[in-house]
Amino acid sequence: MKKTLVASVSFAGLLTLALCQSANATLSTGTPSPSLSPVFGTLIDFDDQATGTAVGAGDYVSMGLASITETEGLGFFGRYSGTQSSPNYVGTGVNGERGTDASMGWDGTILMQFAKLASMVGIGIADSAGGPEWITVYDSGMNVLESYMATTGANVYNVITRGSYDIKYLEVKGDFFAIDDLQFNSSVIPEPTTMLLFGTGLAGLAALGRRRKE
Repeated sequence: MKKTLVASVSFAGLLTLALCQSANATLSTGTPSPSLSPVFGTLIDFDDQATGTAVGAGDYVSMGLASITETEGLGFFGRYSGTQSSPNYVGTGVNGERGTDASMGWDGTILMQFAKLASMVGIGIADSAGGPEWITVYDSGMNVLESYMATTGANVYNVITRGSYDIKYLEVKGDFFAIDDLQFNSSVIPEPTTMLLFGTGLAGLAALGRRRKE
């Protein structure tokens, strides 16, 4: 009985910690490749496959990126060569045009889903023309946590830092841009939904144990 109580209290404490952490978000800029800064967590530089190959949704599952997709279906979503971030950066190419702003292609909305919650994400944005790029992070329910206009420039590294592990998705949307050097840190604490299932399982085991004793 005492062991069951201790397990339940521990679960409740972890759930409270995960749900009640405050978020103090900031957007900061760093240095893009080849002198990437800051360096933290997991880095996906999109240089693992040849220039000209498509980016598959599940290409980086083994690295903690559950999926990466271009949600507007524009152009050819793949790896392209460029002087701004060689050898590869990722975008929709010259045929990726939605008919706004620069009308030079490379438009799109790139959505990245993390396997675990993160508190810090970084993305390089290569941009020299067209409209602004917007960087948005979402929680597990696709609720907006933060949305920022990316810092303008030929190639700028943008970092969103929050005070809690609650980032499940990162979205970059814009006109005439490409991305590179995705970075993210992952929480070692399970997501609240996973913890809730774990707690339910503990309660079920405790109830089963009580029935066996009766």
